[in-house]
Order: sequence, then structure tokens, then C-alpha cells
Amino acid sequence: MPTKSRMKEHYGCFYSFNGEELLINSNNNLPVYSQMIERIVEQLDTCIAIHKRVLVVRFDLSLDEYSGDNHIISTFINRQKQRIQRTYKTKDIGHAWAREQETSKAQHYHVALFIDGDVIQSPTKLLRQIKAKWFKHGRCWIPDDCYYYIDQNNLEEERAKAIERLSYLAKTRGKGYKDIQAKNYSVSRLLR
Repeated sequence: MPTKSRMKEHYGCFYSFNGEELLINSNNNLPVYSQMIERIVEQLDTCIAIHKRVLVVRFDLSLDEYSGDNHIISTFINRQKQRIQRTYKTKDIGHAWAREQETSKAQHYHVALFIDGDVIQSPTKLLRQIKAKWFKHGRCWIPDDCYYYIDQNNLEEERAKAIERLSYLAKTRGKGYKDIQAKNYSVSRLLR
């Protein structure tokens, strides 16, 4: 039985935030959590303000065995960010992940990384490394069209596409199957 969230739910395909109407992946039957949408958009916009170009990479990670907490994903994401910082000599890497569990016995995570697009333009090598490192915990699934490359030439259009795609992480369905102290999601806390 899932734990009930106290977060506000939003129904509908448009979400108003900071004076902007955002197209999101939601409708009257499939709500999203407003707070999650806002935090994800804030971090994406912070990365866009920090870097001239931003690479947004989406992938999913499933666990072979259930865990009531999120220690595995938190540690994994932190280590991946540290490895990216060392390998590519960059900093200020944003992230968002959402924990879900529906019919399977173990949870899975929807994950997004926001990386300096001047140091990584394509996620192929990065995703191969993530897949290899996650293998001991479970499976890594990489969706079609798994990345967005946002720069000044395509900012409005590509940012809107990324936000719509990332809003899927905020869907209410599948959330709450966890120990009471564990969170349904995590978003980086970068500052401009």
C-alpha cells in the first residue's frame, strides 16, 4: 500500500509557473505533483543560466531487489556526477530522479542529468558508462530520443521539449511505495 503524499496534485496539460505557461506530460486522468515540476524547471533553468549550452540526458534505472530507502540511487548519482566532473573537468551538474513502483516487486527510477553542453555534446559514452556501473544493481533502460541539447539558437523550443519530457518524472502514479522516511524524488540544489 502506498504512503499518501501531501504534495499538491495538478491536472491538465498546461502548468503556470513564474508567469509562463508550460506544456507538461499530464491530463485530467494522469496528474503530476506541482512541487516536482517547479523544482525540475528551476534546476534546468539554473543550469541554462550557468552554462552556455546544456545537455539534458534521460534514462531509467531499475533495481533487482526492493529497497525501502533511496540510498543506492543517491550514492550512484553522486558518484556519477563526481566521475563526470573529474573526467570532463566540469562542475555544476544538475539532476532529477523520481522513484516509482507499480506492479513489479522492486522500484525503478526515472533519472535526468543536466550537464555543461560545452564538455559533452552527445550522451553515448556517458550512457554506456552509466549502464556498466548500474549493472550490479539492476537494469538501465535508455529511451528513444533520450537527450536534449539546449543552446541560445534553440533555447525556447528545445527547453520546452525538455520540460514536457521531464514532467513525466512528476506523475503521481507509482509514487509512495517506500518506507515512510524515504522520498519520492530528488532534485539537485544548484544556485545561479
